[in-house]
Amino acid sequence: MASSVHVFWGSNQDFEDYVSERINEFEFTITYLELISAYNTKMRTTLNSATSETSHFYDAVDNVVVRSTDFGSVSAHVIYNFAAIALQGCNFETMYIQNPPRQVLRSLQTAFPDCLVHSSTEYKEVNKNILLDVDRRLAATILGQKACKNEIDLSLYRISKMGKEKPAVLLFYGPSGVGKTETAKQLSEALGGGLTRIQFSMFQNQEAFDYLFGGEHSKGSFARDLLARESNVVLLDEFDKVNHGLYNAFYELFDEGVLVDSYYRVEMGNAVFILTTNFESEEEIKKALGPAMFSRISACIKFEQLAPAELQKLINRHFDYLLQHLDDEEKSHIEQRGVRDWFLANASKFDNVRTLNRKMERAVFGVLTNELLKECSKD
Repeated sequence: MASSVHVFWGSNQDFEDYVSERINEFEFTITYLELISAYNTKMRTTLNSATSETSHFYDAVDNVVVRSTDFGSVSAHVIYNFAAIALQGCNFETMYIQNPPRQVLRSLQTAFPDCLVHSSTEYKEVNKNILLDVDRRLAATILGQKACKNEIDLSLYRISKMGKEKPAVLLFYGPSGVGKTETAKQLSEALGGGLTRIQFSMFQNQEAFDYLFGGEHSKGSFARDLLARESNVVLLDEFDKVNHGLYNAFYELFDEGVLVDSYYRVEMGNAVFILTTNFESEEEIKKALGPAMFSRISACIKFEQLAPAELQKLINRHFDYLLQHLDDEEKSHIEQRGVRDWFLANASKFDNVRTLNRKMERAVFGVLTNELLKECSKD
């Protein structure tokens, strides 16, 4: 019989760290899928009235590790009868389980009422030091956008004082490729980890519904992604592409920091949600999102088109990055062809940084490819 069941809520890396700190290399540890395999073997031998050494291979183990991704590999029957099936699979001393569905948690609470230990990722909260760190990061990575940075600093200060009861919802708007996503990344890194980024334009209507409300336990969902987040910053890209019929999933989340779907409950009272759109004015945004959703936005922050001088700085920055990957001969070819100078002289022709970077890379490697083929043709 288990002596303890550790329920961990949080990111994959934090769960792995939590487990590694508690399990030593001499203990007998199996994965949940190995436990299920042992259970299936025992059921088959029982049905066949046969005996097998294999069926007793996992009769006693020190630890069972259940990762959140494991739940997608088993049937719904296993989810609803989790504890009973686990106990029939083998005798284990300790179980470590990450982000279990509600049905699994209820099963554990019934089977191990006095053995559950709850732990979670400790997410950083916005404070003055975080604000200053974000300001330094944006100064180093985002060119221009002075008014935008000031508005972000103001918003973070407000969050540090008033944002503990419900999430902050910041909407970044303006042209594509001017720093909206990079700003969200820098904010996430300052708050402890990689950015959770969800692009709703990739989902069709039924896919979006299943993702938001939990269609099948075996498929990914919004709640599962939120539970596994590394920081308390979540980027909802192209939020204006979300079908209005799905806004119900966000009202409670933005108002109270709670998301409940068919399998999970997520609480995010201190989170920062960043929505992005390419609209150019708040009037367009309000019309597209509707008054109910627009009223839940804490601040609309506009990103401006970059000036030619700012684009030139970005050109030099990305060009230097590309040259780091080249040898001296390759660099010489690029310099002789004046690729950098051409882009600097034509900076004003580009209004999208992603497109600009892609065209620079194509120009650089186009020159190098032609030089390589030219040399081969001589042989």
